[in-house]
Amino acid sequence: MKLLLTDVLMFSGMLAVVFYVVHVVIGGIKWKGYSHFQQPISDLTATGVPNRTLMLSLTTIYGLLALLFAVSFTILRSREHNTLVLWGGISFIVLHLVSVLYPLFPQDLPGTETTFRGKMHLVITTLIVPFTISTPFLIGFGFLSEPQWHTFGLYSIITGILILIFGGTTAIFYAKKIPYFGLVERLNIGALQVWTFVFSLQLILMR
Repeated sequence: MKLLLTDVLMFSGMLAVVFYVVHVVIGGIKWKGYSHFQQPISDLTATGVPNRTLMLSLTTIYGLLALLFAVSFTILRSREHNTLVLWGGISFIVLHLVSVLYPLFPQDLPGTETTFRGKMHLVITTLIVPFTISTPFLIGFGFLSEPQWHTFGLYSIITGILILIFGGTTAIFYAKKIPYFGLVERLNIGALQVWTFVFSLQLILMR
């Protein structure tokens, strides 16, 4: 029974990613004129956008499932490994603790009046960045010394590097208002989501 419960908790990572993808896909379909290439994902839950209630529901479920996964891994599995893995788990928890605040502080759409909640959205994004980068790096380097987890450790480090590259590119595109900001942002966020899905699956397979 305990093993089954642990598997269910580890599965929450994959389920979280599924909800995130559904949120992005459905949001783009239901908002006529929305551009995945030009607009950020956060526009889908911005103040005054179509179907905001539905989008908020989906992204909130994602955030809670992702937080459940991070907490479950850190408490139940991280201490079986190098201390860096534990610190990576703590970073993972902080990342999702901060991210669950997003629904409370929606982004302001371009061309609309700047609000306090819109400014706080940018503050939250800034706070998340170091934890988004450090999580796969810490867990990756922690796993390198373990034969069974070595490959995933390398993959985690590569993910950290990709997040650094895509994250920096996203910031440049945003600051200079370069077209296709939405595309590079999705490469950045996508790297973390794919890593989370693979990590969740790996934890179930390597129990």
